[in-house]
Amino acid sequence: MIPSDSHPPKNFDSGRLSHAYITAGSFAEMLALAAVCSGTGTKPCKTCAHCVKALNGIHPDIITIGKQDNKREILIEQIRELKRDVIIVPNEAEKKAYIINDADTMNVNAQNAFLQILEEPPGHVVFILKSEAPDKLLPTVRSRCVEIKARADEDNLETSAFDITDDFFDALRQGNASLVAFMFRLEKLEKEQFSAFLATSRKQASEELRAAALNGDVSMCERLSHAESTLSKASQFLDLNVGLGHISGLICAGLVE
Repeated sequence: MIPSDSHPPKNFDSGRLSHAYITAGSFAEMLALAAVCSGTGTKPCKTCAHCVKALNGIHPDIITIGKQDNKREILIEQIRELKRDVIIVPNEAEKKAYIINDADTMNVNAQNAFLQILEEPPGHVVFILKSEAPDKLLPTVRSRCVEIKARADEDNLETSAFDITDDFFDALRQGNASLVAFMFRLEKLEKEQFSAFLATSRKQASEELRAAALNGDVSMCERLSHAESTLSKASQFLDLNVGLGHISGLICAGLVE
């Protein structure tokens, strides 16, 4: 059952959720709640029929997976069953949320099987890998998920990332002056927030690039492709523990014409 007094993500829109997350604590359940919520405005609303069912632990579109009794690992057979289930459309909500408890206990074969699902996930699913030790997950699995280090003493990082990402793309469309001003804000983020921003903005750049290509907008395709490449380089620098001020400058220099 999802704790009714958990700190909710602000301004969550289930249509803007990533397909996969790695997080810990009760925030995993809050992500699942946001995925099925049908309320308007702040998500999860905790008052719609979907939220009420989820809070009472009876929503058919929130599925929890974990170690079987007397087993130390999540086995490949469980992931194969998951693979068969994800192709089935949601029973009631727009999305199905899968919470994988102790995800870091998936053995290597199970992780490789799960990776196949992550590479081509159905659009109606959200995977939430709940783990206190994400470094035990395969790098290929981690790279396909948005990692959120949820802490009780700060606002939700994923929400912040969505807000900052929206501002980033607004600045990208408005031009050089707005981009330069945005970079001063970006370099003041904490590393966890910066990492979440890069993950969400790269995902959005990829989605907007596909849309621009379908619309035949060559100019926007070029801009978004360049943004995607610049953000990818920024992620590599972040992994190397390069300073955030330097990375912000890299993004600015790469995008200002």
